[in-house]
Order: sequence, then C-alpha cells, then structure tokens
Amino acid sequence: MSSLGGERLERAALTAAGIEGDRTHGVFHAESGEIAYPGRDRRWAALPRALSRLRADGALEVSTDGSIWGDPAGPRQAAALSAFLGFPARVRRYAGEGPRPRYNRAPIHLLTTSALRTLQTILPDSVIDARRFRPNILVDTPEELDGIPEYALRGRRFRIGGVTLRGTIPCARCAFTTLAQPGLPEDREVFRALLHRFGRDLGLYCEVEGAGSLRHGDAVLQPEPAPA
Repeated sequence: MSSLGGERLERAALTAAGIEGDRTHGVFHAESGEIAYPGRDRRWAALPRALSRLRADGALEVSTDGSIWGDPAGPRQAAALSAFLGFPARVRRYAGEGPRPRYNRAPIHLLTTSALRTLQTILPDSVIDARRFRPNILVDTPEELDGIPEYALRGRRFRIGGVTLRGTIPCARCAFTTLAQPGLPEDREVFRALLHRFGRDLGLYCEVEGAGSLRHGDAVLQPEPAPA
C-alpha cells in the first residue's frame, strides 16, 4: 500500500503493471480527500511507521503497531489510523475512474545492495536500509562490487526467475528516504547525500516485458547487449 511500510515476500507474481497486489490502495484525508504525501508534508510523516500486508487470500491488512492487524476499511482500523495520524484518515482503493496513485513512474523499482553499500560509505553514521528506498526487487550483489551496477541495465532486457524486465531510467528520490520507520531513525542527511552526491537518483526503474513469478534467491541472468 502506498506510503506505509511493506512486507518482504518469498514469492511474487509480476504482471505488466508490476507486482500483484502492490500499490492497490492509498491513504487519504477523510474530509479533504487529499492523498498522503509523507515526503513533502509533515502531517503525513508518521505514515511509514504504519504497516501493510496481504493475507494469503489477497485481502489487505494494516497495522499501526505491528501487532493488531485488520481490514483498513473496517471502523476499528480506520479509527486507529486516524488516531495514529492525528486527523481523520481513510484508506481507498485506486480505481480507473477514482483516485490514482500520487507517484507511479514505473511498474518495478530495482535496487542493488552495492548501491546501498556505496551510500553507506558516504554516510558511515547513518542507518542505510533498503526500507528507506522501497524497492520492489532488491538484488544481492558481491561485496567487492561497488558503485551502482543497476545503471548498466538501462535500455537492456534481462531475466530474473520467470520474469523478463527492461531497465529504463534511474529512480529519482525525495525526502521520504529521511523518514523514521520501525528500527530506522529520521535522518535528513540521507536525502542531502542523494541530492548532492548522486544527482538525487538511486536505483533503477524497469518495465515488465515478460510476466511471471519471482522467488527469493532467483538469479539475475545475463542481460542482452546494450543498444549501439
């Protein structure tokens, strides 16, 4: 769900629109209809500390404390979310004729552990964790590989498990990367480093050119040659 903490999946099905069940709902101000914008408006800054997950039957659940979960459309969870934020809020499903995601540049966002290690080297006192950057796919790269190797996949088609992807453009970052999450403190130095040392980008957007499924541990197969 947009803006809330997500979950780590052992297996995921990908379609042309991305991971099934991803970004299907958003949080809105119940009175004004305004969509959540944690990276820009401090009123929403607590939202990444709340959590969302999908049950085995595909139903969405949310929690504000990690222990009590429930249907976000139910009165109990709606009241808990409103109390958590300090103003009336509700969860709405994105729909063709209804509200749309605030930010939806690409169906898949891929990030490597090399990119995280490179940022950690620049910010040795910061807690650099993949959750700050919300990738759909985190690729574990060898310790000796530095820099941001995913950029070499721009314009190239490659496979992971049963899925074919094509790298497009770097992922532009915002102040969401600075916000506190469970186990992660607020840290404004993260976005400053991204802005001044990385041109604001980290990670790679991808299109899904061949739908299929991914499992934890699937290898990234040799990409096609880069276009001339």
